[in-house]
Amino acid sequence: MNKNRTSFRPQLSLCAAAVLALTGAAHAQEAAAPVTMERIQITGSSIKRLAGETALPVSVNKTEELDARGHTELKDLILELPQSLSLGQNSGAAGPVLNLRGLGPMRTLTLMNGRRLANEPLQDQYVSANVIPRMALDRVETLRDGASSIYGSDAIGGVQNYVTKPSFKGAKIKVELNAPDRSSRGQTNAVGFIAGIGDLGSDGWNVYGSMDYQTKSGLMQGDRPELYDGSALNQLGLLVAPSNKNQSPLANFGFSASANSNYNPNFATGCVSPWTLPTLGAGSVATPVSYSNAGCYRDPNFFTAVSDGSRISNLYGKGTMNLGKGHRVSLELAHAEFTIEKYRGLQLPSGNEPATTYTMPSTSKFYPGKGITPLPTVYGNATSGNMYIDPVRTPFTPVPLAMNNRQIFFQWGPGELGNAYRNDEQLNDRLVLSAEGSAFNWDYRVGLNYGHSTRNTATGGGYILYSKAQEGFTKGILNPFGAQDAAGLEYLKSIELRDYVYRKNEAYNKSVDATLTRELMELGGGPLTLAITGELRRDEAKVSAAPMDYVSVVSSAGVVTKDDIVGENPTGVAAKLSRNIKSAVIELDAPLTKVWSINGAVRSDSYSDLKTTTVNPKLSVRFQPTTQVMLRASANTGFRAPSIMDIQNPTPEVRTVAMDDPVLCPSTTPTTTNTGVPVASWADRRSQVCDVQTDYWTKSPDNSHLKPEKSKGWSFGGAFEPLPGLLVTADYWGIKITDVLGALTLAEVQQQPAKYSANILRKADGTIDHILASQANRGDMDMRGLDLAATYQLKAGNWGTFNFKLDGTYYDKYAFSVEKGGEMLDNVGILTGDAKFTGPNAGLATMQQIVYRWKHTASVGWRLGNVSTQLSQRYSSGLNDLTPRAGSNYTDVKAYKQYNLSLVYNGIKNLKLNFGINNLTNAYPVLTANTTYNGYLTSNADILGRAYRFSAEYTFF
Repeated sequence: MNKNRTSFRPQLSLCAAAVLALTGAAHAQEAAAPVTMERIQITGSSIKRLAGETALPVSVNKTEELDARGHTELKDLILELPQSLSLGQNSGAAGPVLNLRGLGPMRTLTLMNGRRLANEPLQDQYVSANVIPRMALDRVETLRDGASSIYGSDAIGGVQNYVTKPSFKGAKIKVELNAPDRSSRGQTNAVGFIAGIGDLGSDGWNVYGSMDYQTKSGLMQGDRPELYDGSALNQLGLLVAPSNKNQSPLANFGFSASANSNYNPNFATGCVSPWTLPTLGAGSVATPVSYSNAGCYRDPNFFTAVSDGSRISNLYGKGTMNLGKGHRVSLELAHAEFTIEKYRGLQLPSGNEPATTYTMPSTSKFYPGKGITPLPTVYGNATSGNMYIDPVRTPFTPVPLAMNNRQIFFQWGPGELGNAYRNDEQLNDRLVLSAEGSAFNWDYRVGLNYGHSTRNTATGGGYILYSKAQEGFTKGILNPFGAQDAAGLEYLKSIELRDYVYRKNEAYNKSVDATLTRELMELGGGPLTLAITGELRRDEAKVSAAPMDYVSVVSSAGVVTKDDIVGENPTGVAAKLSRNIKSAVIELDAPLTKVWSINGAVRSDSYSDLKTTTVNPKLSVRFQPTTQVMLRASANTGFRAPSIMDIQNPTPEVRTVAMDDPVLCPSTTPTTTNTGVPVASWADRRSQVCDVQTDYWTKSPDNSHLKPEKSKGWSFGGAFEPLPGLLVTADYWGIKITDVLGALTLAEVQQQPAKYSANILRKADGTIDHILASQANRGDMDMRGLDLAATYQLKAGNWGTFNFKLDGTYYDKYAFSVEKGGEMLDNVGILTGDAKFTGPNAGLATMQQIVYRWKHTASVGWRLGNVSTQLSQRYSSGLNDLTPRAGSNYTDVKAYKQYNLSLVYNGIKNLKLNFGINNLTNAYPVLTANTTYNGYLTSNADILGRAYRFSAEYTFF
């Protein structure tokens, strides 16, 4: 039988520091007394050991440390991890997801207690941190190394393992508040509770449960107007042009569907706040000057969200029983629900609705010139003249626009319903039955794991039905040129479509796993240990059919092409997908001497739908010549399997665009429609090949050609204790990935039709049926960097204890090509709007992957008696902007620095109080003139501004 406990003395200071960091032990032991620690399973290995014994770079964050750093949710950890390049406030409708090494969340594996959870079901590629129970959480272990040899697919960039408390006895409640000092919007409120009974040591059993509930309100652009003030940005040389008029609650109108915004009745009186603002149009600063786009435009301060709202709730329970003779059985249950209130602005009719514009007959009481809505004034021709601005800019004779009872066309959205938002709701359930113990000289761990996740996408508020709105305009009930009267407001509310689920996806993760561990023989440094793991897993995905309540047209492929919901359209073709995965792992840990140890592992995975077996080895070496120096190195291969949705997508994802046929109507600017010239044989049929509505598929139902991505990774470094209390770790690492999965873009096909001729599918008459712009194994990635961390503890006697910490990552290289053999683009330390730099499906949609040269978190803490305080800093180095706005030479994007301060007091029995200030200096996001942003780089910054945080934690018994 293997020994699970060991003793060591504090003079093994390097190991002791690592162990104490992991276990959270706060007080040093007596110098002569041995410290007895239980061997536990560390992320990255199947063999139990002390934290200091591993040769792998693992970062450990205790929940107490996260509280001290001002975290109010796990998103904060993901955002500030130096090894992560996750996005900030707007983390997307899937919730916050980890993006280790900037490889995308699909190449980072997220675990809870060492086992997989059901993935977010829409993409089936990652797990949101919102499903993790915070009150039950003990620590977060982040393995900064490839780990496919232990965990299989998705671990190319590393692994993050959320470890819950092994047991809990007593009861505790915690309340939290995080409030920006300038606005109640963006406020976070949370309450958590945990309670448990039974003692594993004396009673032989323990049962505990926890509950978390948190709400966060959305933050609108108007709450931070200084970040979006165009005149202020112009003074900085960013040259933000005036907005053209756009669709708004105070409609611009015209006399045809193609000319629906020539005139506006409200421009002369300044439009109406807070929905709209007047504009002279971007042409008003051009040469020659033009006022063709003067009118009212929707005010982005009212309709644009800076940060979405959310609701998060988690329930977690765990029961553990000792069965005697070293056997233990546990049952875990977890249920999580979270909803992202994804603000979408003013929703307007598009090609998915019956028409892209609304119409109004002259019989409506709101028809311009009928007494309620004033007539615009024009100059030139009274029936089709240009809109009159003022006698200085348009010094002509103004005359009232002659309506002549013509039908008018306009695009419009409702102001009274506020900012439209959809509810992206995720539910995640997990049940794990596990057992461990020793029998026949083998240690065993076995588990049954069931996971189920659901994602419901529903209209929240602000969405209306097109046909009902059109009926309101036709009957003269709705007013597109001003605030609604009582009848109009009542009618508007009656056609609002609230909480309607128009898309539903589910994912399942079912598995059984078993690990057997045995000490084979004694070596110079300890026992040679063998671990054998087997896993059978079944992944399933279920897509629900699109609801037909408001659908008018469905394509032959089952895709909804016309519906009545303004701004969203039902999606989904009923299908249930499944795949079986068989995995086997062999791991060997060999402490050859007191100084040298080697760990090797190899894993095979067989996927039923890929019809292939991957084999991935890993070798790590640890060398500790003294108690103050430990060196380590590792090399590994890894893989990422295409998701079940990638391989077995039940239906094409079809989009439509107006474009010229790149072969039959070639153009020197092929991505700009109606600029081509038909080839001779089609000269008399130009309308069939030029400026034609063309379908292109961004997902194909036949993806059997896809292969797993493959990676090779390495790292070397170590831990050093140059003086007592100071621990420094440094690891230099590299990753290369081939066969990177990425989607072919429509622009690539348009620009290189000969190269991608197989992707242009044609009808019998030679015209385009559709273009296939779907997933393929396309590119390569190559990156290197240095992880550097340091901790120092200084005991100052009556002055208390000081703690200093630094955790940072330096990127030496981050290069990728969008296709095999293509140009390798280096992305470190730059900001660009060039589409080439969006990367090969890096998991960030169409946004460029921002790779900071250096990123760190640092803190200094002090504790004396019942009082402790910590000042922490989050830092990202500056960038070079390669694509500033036209006319601007502002290319230096400054470094971002944010400070958080906390004060903890636990001098009242059973009560722990935590006061904090996040973003102490009220740091704004840094300025950028990049064309992708509106003046400020908000993706890695705290846009709440300075916020005050309070939490109280009370222990009942």
